Amino acid sequence: MSKVFPLYRAVTTPEMEKAALDILRSGKIASGEWVEKFERGLTNIIGLPYVVSTYDMTSALFLALYLAGVREGDEVLTTAFACLSTNSAIAQLRATPVWVDVSVGSVSMDVVDLESKISEKTKAVILYHVAGYPGPSKEISELCRKHNLGLIEDCDNALLAKQGSEPIGSYGDFAVYSFYPNRQINATEGGALACRTEVMAKKARRLRRFGIDFETFRTKAGEINPLSDIPEIGWGIAMNNLCSALACAQFATLEARQSATLENARKLERLISDVHGIRAVPVQPTDVPAYWVFLVFVEEQEHVLAELKGKGIMASRVHQRNDTYTGFGSQAVHLPNTDYLQSNILGVPCGWWLEEADLVFIANALKDAIAATPINQVVRHR
Repeated sequence: MSKVFPLYRAVTTPEMEKAALDILRSGKIASGEWVEKFERGLTNIIGLPYVVSTYDMTSALFLALYLAGVREGDEVLTTAFACLSTNSAIAQLRATPVWVDVSVGSVSMDVVDLESKISEKTKAVILYHVAGYPGPSKEISELCRKHNLGLIEDCDNALLAKQGSEPIGSYGDFAVYSFYPNRQINATEGGALACRTEVMAKKARRLRRFGIDFETFRTKAGEINPLSDIPEIGWGIAMNNLCSALACAQFATLEARQSATLENARKLERLISDVHGIRAVPVQPTDVPAYWVFLVFVEEQEHVLAELKGKGIMASRVHQRNDTYTGFGSQAVHLPNTDYLQSNILGVPCGWWLEEADLVFIANALKDAIAATPINQVVRHR
C-alpha cells in the first residue's frame, strides 16, 4: 500500500505554531484576549450574533439542553445515527433520548416521525446535520414552535454549510459547533454555543464558569468580591486562551480550504454518477453541505469497506447508532430507515488535502469494489 488517503486531516499551519508559542510564553494559557477574539470571529463566520465558546461540543450541547429547560426525567427527541458526543449530553442531564427515524434514503431526521413521538415529557429536539449535510431545519423549527419545544441544531461538523442563503444553525434556539482536531477548524479541543437571544448568551457565559458574573466577581483590588452572589452554580466548561488563539489563526484560510473541499465533493460525485450500486446521499438543490466526509449508500457495505481500506482509502461507517447503548436507558423502537442507513452508509474522503488524481483513484477504487461484491460476481457469471 503506497499511499494512504485519510478520511480526516487536522489543520496545521505556521501561524498556529506561532500563536501557540506566543501564548505559552505569555503564560496566559487559561484565560485571555483570544477567547473574546475567537467568539467575535466565529460570529462573523456563522452569521449568528451571540456566541459563547466552551470546552468542547458536548459541553455546548449540555448547556443548550439545560438552557432549553431539560431536566431529569424529561425527554429529548434525537436521531440514533450520531456521535456519542451529541447524545451523551442528554444522559448527563438524566433526561431520556427518544429516538427518531431518518427519512427514507437520507441521513436526516424524519419530520413526520418526529411529530409522532412528541409527548407531554418532551422538552427539546436535537437536529444533527450529519457529516455537514443540512437537515430539515425550517420544517422542524416550525414544528418546535407549534409544540413549544426548544430546538438545538448540532452543527458540529457543518461549519460553513448553508440552506439557501442562510448558514446552518440559523433556525434553532441554539446551535452547537465543534473545534476538535478533525473539524474544519482545529483548536485541539473546543466548542461553541450560538444563542438566539442575548439573555440566554449571558446566562450561558455565567454557567460555563461555575455561575460567576465576572462583571462583579472581582473587587478593584483584584480580590474575590464577597458581595458578588452566585445564585445558580454552573460548571467549569470554558474554552481556554490557547485553544482560542489556535482557532483564530485559521480564520484567514478557512474559506479557501472549504471551497477546495466543496469542489472535491462535486468532482467525486461526477466521477461515480454512472456507477450502478453506489448512490450519493441526496442534497436539496438549495443546500450546500460542509462535506466533513462524502456520504454514499452501497450494498455489501463490509465488503466495499474492506476493499477500500485495502487500497489505503480510509473510508468509514462514520457513526455507530446510539440506540444500541444500554446506558441511555431509553426504550427500544423500530427505526427501519436507520437500520438501512447503518448497514449501507459509507463516508469516503473528499477534503481539501486531496488532489484531483486522488479523487480519480478513490472513484475507481469504489467502482472496483462494487464490481467485486459477491452479488455482482454472481450476476457476472450467469
